Amino acid sequence: MNEKHQDLVETMFPSDGSGIKPYEWMISPTRQRQWIDEKGIFLWLAFFFSEIGAGLYFMSLFYYYKPGLVLGWFITLVLGGVIHMLYLGNPKRAWRMIMKPNTSELSRGIWIIGIFAAIGFLQMVIPGGFNVVFNVIMGILCLLIISHGFATMNVIRALPAWNSTIVLPLSIISGIWVGHQLLQLMFALSGKAAVVSGMEVWAAAFFLIYFLCMLLYAWGTWHSSETAKASVKRMMAGELKQITYVGVGVLAILLPLIFTLIMWGGDTNGFLIFLRLASVCAGDLAIRYLIMKSAVYRPLM
Repeated sequence: MNEKHQDLVETMFPSDGSGIKPYEWMISPTRQRQWIDEKGIFLWLAFFFSEIGAGLYFMSLFYYYKPGLVLGWFITLVLGGVIHMLYLGNPKRAWRMIMKPNTSELSRGIWIIGIFAAIGFLQMVIPGGFNVVFNVIMGILCLLIISHGFATMNVIRALPAWNSTIVLPLSIISGIWVGHQLLQLMFALSGKAAVVSGMEVWAAAFFLIYFLCMLLYAWGTWHSSETAKASVKRMMAGELKQITYVGVGVLAILLPLIFTLIMWGGDTNGFLIFLRLASVCAGDLAIRYLIMKSAVYRPLM
């Protein structure tokens, strides 16, 4: 038995007896494990940091704010990139992923991040980097990076909870919403009260779109198939129930809504912006964790 087959057997049938039985995957929905359990937790974190870094960079383009570009570039490549490498496993084989951009979403993501790193560096160091050409190219690259994690998951048709039409819009608005909040806090810390106040209108709009996308994802997944419905049921019961109610219900929705209503009309407060950002980040992590953890394979019979 070669190393690849041995890893597969150990994943499906661990020694503690917690793995699937040989017949279960044929007759009942079976939870996916490799993308979230054990080393899979690195993938969850890597997608998150890449998303918020690219989201911050994207929003900074609209405000011509170079510190936002620098921090967004750093978060995407250093935090997101390094954590991603921890997931890849054997470095002697991982490099092969870049050789299949035509057929592999993961390979395309690596190429996109590489181009983002090179062109983003040029935009930050060249005088007059905020021009139409740079802004359009980097804006497109940012959106591709934001959606890369869920786009990679979306192509797996055997997991109906991931193979949803609303997954990509949810990931894009998620990155823009979190990136916007991070940029707003940076402006608040730098004392630019007028800019912070003006951004609050967009904060309310992004939050509303984000909330609607979450509702559409839950509704669409519930009604798409019995296997997808099983994923939603897993979110609402058992070990994931507290993450759903606290992480999504309180941190991702309730607290940001309260802070947004308090600052409605542009009466912003730096401390409330910080609290909203902390809540939004924790809530977004919870949403990503739930989507990855609750996904189950469609049975064959």
